[in-house]
Amino acid sequence: MRSKKMAYVSLVGCMLFTMLLSACGGGNEGAETKSEEPEQIIEGPVEPMGAFEPAISIDAIRYVGEEVKFPEGQDIKNNVWTDLYTELGMNLNYKWIVTGKEQYDSKVNIAIASNDLPDILEVNATQLRQLADAGQLADLTAAFENYASDDLKKVMNIDPNALPSATFDGKLLAMPSTQPVIGGSAPLLWVRADWMEKLNLDPPSTIEDVIKIAEAFATQDPDGNGVDDTYGFALNKDVGTSGFSIGFMNGYGAYPQIWVDKGDGELVYGSIQPEMKTALASLQEMYKNKLIDPEFGVKDTIKVFETITSNKIGLLSGPSWYPAWPFWDMVKEDSSIDWVSYPIPSQEGGNASVQMPFSVSHYYVVTKGFEHPEAIIKMANLYYEKLYSDNAEFEKYGTVTTDKDSIGVNKYSLVEVVNPNKDLIRQEELETALETKSDEGISSAETKIMYEEFVRYLDGSNPAGWSGYKASGPDGSMKQLRILNDEGKVISNGFVGAPTETMGQRKATLDTMEQEVFTKIIIGESSVDAFDKFVEDWKKLGGDSITQEVNEWKQSK
Repeated sequence: MRSKKMAYVSLVGCMLFTMLLSACGGGNEGAETKSEEPEQIIEGPVEPMGAFEPAISIDAIRYVGEEVKFPEGQDIKNNVWTDLYTELGMNLNYKWIVTGKEQYDSKVNIAIASNDLPDILEVNATQLRQLADAGQLADLTAAFENYASDDLKKVMNIDPNALPSATFDGKLLAMPSTQPVIGGSAPLLWVRADWMEKLNLDPPSTIEDVIKIAEAFATQDPDGNGVDDTYGFALNKDVGTSGFSIGFMNGYGAYPQIWVDKGDGELVYGSIQPEMKTALASLQEMYKNKLIDPEFGVKDTIKVFETITSNKIGLLSGPSWYPAWPFWDMVKEDSSIDWVSYPIPSQEGGNASVQMPFSVSHYYVVTKGFEHPEAIIKMANLYYEKLYSDNAEFEKYGTVTTDKDSIGVNKYSLVEVVNPNKDLIRQEELETALETKSDEGISSAETKIMYEEFVRYLDGSNPAGWSGYKASGPDGSMKQLRILNDEGKVISNGFVGAPTETMGQRKATLDTMEQEVFTKIIIGESSVDAFDKFVEDWKKLGGDSITQEVNEWKQSK
């Protein structure tokens, strides 16, 4: 997408925010709070970045990813972000902290069931719906209108579904955490370029060409060790939900786990369409011919990455960031290794349309009764201000460099809001800067730092710049996604509302059935025709009701 196409939505769109909320009639049909809150009255001008006087105390909960590191003397309760909150009169008190999102979601479910909630917490869409239905959330409508910075309002309008997805019965009940999902999730084809050169293989033009490359990698000893120990294509146990399988399925026009418009205005579930049967048949044949690791069914992503870094696999589908991990772990040890990205090819030839999720996967909520719901808006303002605005201090609040590590301190912030187009904008600005040999047109401190790393990579003084250059350089993976985006070949989930009533009751069971059936088909335990029975069962066991509810939601928009 060219820069003016990716420009922020105009301020006029921000001024229409109030009209948007009332026009939507609530982003989630049927959800309503159980009791009314007094309307928040704001007297006089407000300052989006102004400090609370006197200071306020905020109880919160959170998780920390296993990859998160801290500079010496800091931890999640004591760092540059907690210091910043304190400066603005927000004294943050963590009731509990866990490691990892899965453990966090489990503890939040328990907290919801026992009504033991802090003032502010992160929730997923299902948890948001539960809390909204129970009337346990503060109305953030006035807080957003009065305290959101101009930058925050612009970002919230880039994806027109972001705010409506957090709106119930005309009230904004959560702060969406928008993310640049095209760079984080949309799949590309990654191939060992050094193996292709060794085996004299051409880049793939169709999905059938991908299978031919997989066969060559599995049978022609691409690592040159004289042992039959390589596989053609990476797959893991999460069939239909991980990028390893999603990208391949997209090549057949199959879109697992999302709702797509087939052209008549009705949304249909991608996993039950005929194209999925064709994709599964192809994967079954590949497995039968030993082009896929026979142990894929018990391997998670980490285990697959270990197989890749052990030089056993040279072909996989996945997101733009793979050069950072796992590929860099290989390249830094052996500079002869090279990975290149291509758009996923279609059956007919040319680029296939690929899928990405909704730009919002989680939300920040304030529980009813907390006296200062605007605190969550101010935290969102701060995140964008310190990392992406004209006044950004990225080297302090984004990434810091120690003697041993480059540490992402942005992970310490309680609230995270990112421009959904950030990755596309960054790649375009970097490409222009490299062409002009100037960072004058770069809009963020983060991108300027990356430009300097690229310059040093190209002059040979920064070998570690390989991973960033492979992702965001002129011919990198994000350039491939920019091309696909410009062609209108990146599609997102057509349903972005909170889980419908039947989804809440049946989706987990249906998803488990889907993965079990798909896996059995691939390994040959079930015939490809088992897919037809799966579709029939999916519809009977709640799928038809979900489809009706999804389309009722669509018609209400």
